[in-house]
Amino acid sequence: MKAFVRGPCPGGWLGRERLLRVLEAKRLDPTLTTTRTFAFDDMERAFQVSDEKLEDVVKVLVTF
Repeated sequence: MKAFVRGPCPGGWLGRERLLRVLEAKRLDPTLTTTRTFAFDDMERAFQVSDEKLEDVVKVLVTF
């Protein structure tokens, strides 16, 4: 699984890489912290919803 992580992330790139490893190992369920899920093909809409804070979105999850 790969993800695009944007915005401030404590630990910079190292923190992001560690987070991705945790997600890949299924040690964390990202759906518990997301308010909207999009398929990879809908990434443009996911960014729009996230950037414009549409649909009461807090966190967006893009699945592959």
